[in-house]
Amino acid sequence: MTGASLDSPVGSAAVQALSPLLRSDYAVGEQVDWSNLTRSWGTGFPSDYVAFMSAYGAGGISDAFEVLRPDEFSAGDSDGMAGETANARAVWPSEYRPVEGFSSLKSPVIAWGVTAGADVVCWLTRDESPDRWPVVVVGRDGFSRWASHECGMAEFLRRVFSGELEACPFSDATLWGTGAQRFVHGKEERRLLESGVDPWTGGPDPLAGIGFD
Repeated sequence: MTGASLDSPVGSAAVQALSPLLRSDYAVGEQVDWSNLTRSWGTGFPSDYVAFMSAYGAGGISDAFEVLRPDEFSAGDSDGMAGETANARAVWPSEYRPVEGFSSLKSPVIAWGVTAGADVVCWLTRDESPDRWPVVVVGRDGFSRWASHECGMAEFLRRVFSGELEACPFSDATLWGTGAQRFVHGKEERRLLESGVDPWTGGPDPLAGIGFD
C-alpha cells in the first residue's frame, strides 16, 4: 500500500465534493493547533480532515455519526480521537500489527469518527503520507469483518451518503445511500440538549431531565 495513490480527491476539493450531501446551519469550524497535534501523534493529518475541521468542525451527522475533534495522543481516556483510537487498537488483530519502522504513536490506526452502531471509523496509517491513508471501519464486534476503503475521510462520507461503496460499511444503515445529511457542530449539539431541545428534530428532547444510574 505504501506509495499507492487513493482514488479520492484531497484537501478542500474533497470537502467541496462532499458539501452538497452534508448541509449545515451549524458549521462553525475548529481552532486546531495542527503543529502541536503533529508533535503529539508523530505525524501530520490528511488534508481533507484539516479542511473539514476548518469548514465544519467536529460534530454529529444526522444523529448517526460523530466526526471526532482531534486531541492529543496522551489523552487516551477521552471520548475524542485519542480515546476512540485506543478502543480501535485494543481489538486490532495481531496479524495486522504495525510493521517495524512505523511510529507507535500513529500506527496502526487513528480514529476520526464513530457511528450510532458503535463502529469506530479510522485511518489505516501505514503510508508515510497522510493523504494516502485509506479508511477502515472497526465494527462493534471487532475485526471479524473489515475492509480497507481506498479513499480519504471526506470522500468516504460522500460515498456512504450516495451509496457508492459495494455495501454499507457500518453496523447501522441510517446514513447508507440516503442522500443529503445534516451536520450539527458538537458545541451546538450540547447547547441544544442542555436547553431541552433535540438537535435533530427541533422538538423537546425526550430524554431531558431523565437521570441514568
